Amino acid sequence: MESEQLRVASEENIKVYGYRWVVLVAYMLATIVIQLLWASFFSITTEAWEFYGFTDAVKGENAISLLSIIFMVGMIVLSVPSLAAFEKWGLKKAVGFGAVLAGVAGLLRGLFGDNYTFVLVMTVLLAVAQPFILNAPGLIAGRWFPENERATANGVGLLANYVGIALGLLLSPILLGAGLSIKGLLNIYGIVAVAVAVLFLLLVKDKPPTPPCAEEDAERVDFVEGIKTAFKKKNFLLTVIMFFFMLGVFNTFFTMIEPLMTSMTKGAVGATEAGIIGVIVLVTGIVGSFVVSMFSDKDKRQRRLPYMIAANVVGVIGMVLFILLSGYTGMIIAAVVYGFFTIGSAPVVLTYAAEAAYPTSEGTSEGLLMFAGNVGGVVLLGLASILGGNHLGVMIGMAAVSVFSVFLMFLCKEDK
Repeated sequence: MESEQLRVASEENIKVYGYRWVVLVAYMLATIVIQLLWASFFSITTEAWEFYGFTDAVKGENAISLLSIIFMVGMIVLSVPSLAAFEKWGLKKAVGFGAVLAGVAGLLRGLFGDNYTFVLVMTVLLAVAQPFILNAPGLIAGRWFPENERATANGVGLLANYVGIALGLLLSPILLGAGLSIKGLLNIYGIVAVAVAVLFLLLVKDKPPTPPCAEEDAERVDFVEGIKTAFKKKNFLLTVIMFFFMLGVFNTFFTMIEPLMTSMTKGAVGATEAGIIGVIVLVTGIVGSFVVSMFSDKDKRQRRLPYMIAANVVGVIGMVLFILLSGYTGMIIAAVVYGFFTIGSAPVVLTYAAEAAYPTSEGTSEGLLMFAGNVGGVVLLGLASILGGNHLGVMIGMAAVSVFSVFLMFLCKEDK
């Protein structure tokens, strides 16, 4: 009884700092930049391999695709070390390291952007920087935001991922069309990356003077103990498997978006339209992130699971619509449904995982999910390559694993 009274008194004295939004915006900019650097060549693959002197289309496409795959491999190899860095160095130093490395590598990639080998080497450095940035939204949400804002904070963090990819899809062809060379647009991206790194170092603080929740709720176990604790929690384990498939499908879909959309529409959709469909998925995902997160945060019992399940049931329908509908309009309809509901549910899924893994650090729990999701992307892409040109088979496979993800959600329980 006495401990409960102390807890209530502690909660009454909690202070939430307005500066939390400055920290979140600075982090958002760093995330947008690293995703922009990743997506630089998504919509200009042909122009890129021609610029770098490849004369064979297959070899040229493989060379440009390699620049994207390196990012995914970096997330797989360095996700766990990045989580350890969050625990050892704290938010500002760990994420700041990623932002500075992205700025330096991005700038150098632009300065020597006419040399494919040098671009490849700089891409490896960017892949090193990426997990130190992308694995941190849960850490920021946990350190700076009260419980009833954490799904929203996670949503804004994930929003930045989508904005960065969308900017890459749209800006690169626009800049090329304006007369810039590949090297020229890489220079612009590199300068922006340096500016954002400087802003991050100037604006971000590691944590507020006092936690945004009761003192006992702010306590976290250390990194090694945190991983052990997380994997003892059934709900967290189910969420890891769930995210393996969810992010795996996302990465596979975007990596293969042009051939998939062309095949599903029997040639009615070309490269430009496929890029627009990808942007529609991302934009509706951004809107969905805010809407689904808001409903979860405003829930009087602050539940996560009902909103995860409802959104992903509808999202699976969106994935199936890619198979059932035809033409450009049909793909747009499917993109809206899949993007708003499945992509929009991601922040609530991450928040649920963090709460299920407590007292494991939010940075650790979220990083483990991102690790699993990127492994899922590599595995599903490998399976897709085995199917060769059977794009319908790839779509059916992605729909099937999406259904399985929803099934796993029904096995979970609400866990505060």
